[in-house]
This record gives sequence, C-alpha cells and structure tokens, in this order.
Amino acid sequence: MTDQKPYQHQIQSEPVLRIGIILPIDRRKEITVSFTNPSQYKIDSKSPINLTSSKLKFSVDDGGVKIIKTNAKFDGYGITVHNVPAGRGFHWEKNIDVTLSGNVHIIPNKSGLLLINEVPLEKYLASVAVSEMSGTCPTSFLEAQTIAARSWIMAAAENKHSELGIDACNDDCCQRYQGMNQMTSESKAVCNSTSGKVLLYDNEICDARYSKSCGGLTENAENIWDMDFKPYLTSIYDSPEKKIQVDWQHWFRAAPDVFCSPSYVDESELHKYLGNVDKNSKYFRWSIKYSQKELCELLSKKINVDIGRIVKIDALNRGYSGRINHLYCEYINLAGETKVLELNNEYDIRKTLHPSFLYSSCFMIKMNDELIEFYGAGWGHGVGLCQIGALGMALDGYSTEQILIHFYSGAKLKQLY
Repeated sequence: MTDQKPYQHQIQSEPVLRIGIILPIDRRKEITVSFTNPSQYKIDSKSPINLTSSKLKFSVDDGGVKIIKTNAKFDGYGITVHNVPAGRGFHWEKNIDVTLSGNVHIIPNKSGLLLINEVPLEKYLASVAVSEMSGTCPTSFLEAQTIAARSWIMAAAENKHSELGIDACNDDCCQRYQGMNQMTSESKAVCNSTSGKVLLYDNEICDARYSKSCGGLTENAENIWDMDFKPYLTSIYDSPEKKIQVDWQHWFRAAPDVFCSPSYVDESELHKYLGNVDKNSKYFRWSIKYSQKELCELLSKKINVDIGRIVKIDALNRGYSGRINHLYCEYINLAGETKVLELNNEYDIRKTLHPSFLYSSCFMIKMNDELIEFYGAGWGHGVGLCQIGALGMALDGYSTEQILIHFYSGAKLKQLY
C-alpha cells in the first residue's frame, strides 16, 4: 500500500499492507521463524536455504530473504516469528511469538534486521481488533474498533516509518498487530461485516486515532501532536451528554458517570476485555508516589544529570482533558545550583516521570518536603476513540455507529469496497 498514495477514498479494492514486525531499533542480528507446514512456502534468497525444516534461523549475513506462501487462499498455515517485541518502551513491554499470514521479507539493515509482513488489509484488521482489546468484547465494540483501525491506516496521516518502506509497525506506536495468534471466529466475522467501511469527514478518510482510556474527557489532537486542528478529533465529554462543557478538575474530583468509568465497566472485570499484553490495573483513576530520593534518582537517570533535590513541579499548560503538555520542574543539582527542566509534550512527560511509562499525562500534583504524588486519570493520549469508553457503551447496548459518531464528532460511515 505504501506505493499507492494518494489513495484515500478513491480506493475500490482491498489493499495489501507492509507491516514491520521486527524493526532496526530492535537491533536483532538473528531471527528465528518456524512453519506449521514448510511445504506451503518457498524462499527467495541469494544463498540456498533448505525448507524441509519446520524452524529456520536467519542472520544479517544471509542477505535479503523473502518467504512466499504458495497457496495464498489457504488460511490454516502461517509463519511464526519468535520473540517479537510488544509494547516497546511501555510499562507492559515483553516478547511474544507471532504467527503471520501472507508473505515475509527479512532485510538486513545497518542497525539490525527488518522483518516485514505483506498481508491483506482485512486479515491484518482481524488481528488488530483483538490485539488492541480482547475478542470477548461485544460485537459493536469490535466493529467500531475495526472501522477506526481501518480508517487510521488508510488515512496514513502519520506515516511514522516511511523511511523503512512500511505502512505501520506491529506495536502501540502504530496499531497492535499480533498476527493469527489473536484471530478468532468473532474477529473474522467482524471484518467481514464491516469490510471496506471507513469513517469520512469532509470527503476524506478520518485519521481515526484512539487510546485505551480518556479518563472522562477526550483530548484535541493538536494539543498532543504537532498537527492541524481536526473537527472530528476534538475534546468530548465521554457520557450520554457529551456536548456539555465541563471543567476537567471538576470531573476529575467528582469521578463522574462516564462510559470509561467503573459505572459502565467494572474494573474487577476489565482484565477480560484487555489485550493479551496489557497489564491488568486500574486506569480510570490511579496514583503514583515517589519519595524525594526516588524521584531524584529517576530523573537523574532519565536526563543524565545528578539531581540532589526537587524544588517544584508544576503544569504550565494543559489540554481540554487535563492532560499536561508543558511541565515545569525546578531542581537543585549536586553542585548546589538551581536548574529548570521543561518537558514540552505529553509523551516526554510520561516517559520521564516513570521508570517505564506513565499511564497518561492527565494528573494532579501534590508535593511536600519528602513526598511527590501524582493523582492521574486515563491511559494513553486520550484522542479520538476511548477504547474502555467504547467498551462501556457497547456493554450498555449502544450500536457500532453510535459509538463511532460519539467519539468522532461529525464523521460519517462509508463503504469503499
């Protein structure tokens, strides 16, 4: 699909995607793959490779390798790539085995190997829908998630990995794609029932962003990323009265009756609906506490400066949802000098103030001489569809279209193919 731009809504048939599974940043010098049935594949490579074995190991010395499925219509066989990173840089990071349909390219790179999966869009989406959240979610949620995911990748607004010649990677940086492992009869049925459907606004495919939990208010996209204002990615109150204007501090303290709250999704049951790499926890409201010593040590490591004491932490600017996008931190270094650290986007704030990654940048700050506490809301950037909020709507009987129009104001559904 990377060679077909600009395609947007003129596309009339299902595209084939190029999805990065192992990336150069993973610095892999070797990759191990296995086959459920090696006879269903052939290998194109500079050096001869015996495909009688069910498991093969490729290294940077092998040059470029292409593994081609000889019977593309048969879905029962796949290529398993072992130890694939999931949740790169986030608090749930781990390695998993991923079984892929379609073809696989293994390409040497200066930093390490790049593994690309060529896969038809709808097969890709059948995995995404149940990699982002569990296949036990209601049908209307899975349909809404699938349409949002299809719209996002077809809009191709971010193009995060264009230098690698891929449409997206397999991870939270883009969309979670964990291959055939996650596919269920339900996710395949959802792809069939929504096949080719996207969200349009002003006759363009919507850049349909989404995150795990908005915490009660979604966020304007331009407050999170350096991008133009998009009317369908504006802040809404995640409740039946979504157009009501609310102050974020009020709803934060009141823990309102919103779709992503425990009023709609019981937090003791949430684990049933989360993706398989997600860490079970409470995300609607959360807190994290550091002693002065702990936070000084953390920040010293993060910014490579020896910090002796933190004097002040303050939010200089927040978006509509309460997410901080400009944070001020005053500290004293070991030489006794007063210095200032400013973090200018929600990603850097979340990355810097946690050993792995803070749930969101929507938090209140409480600080005394010995203790720094963050009282937070939500999980993720908060733009577009709130997955746990959409789940709450689905559990409450809302339809697929009602869920999508709730989160993407003014958007309309259209069948492209």
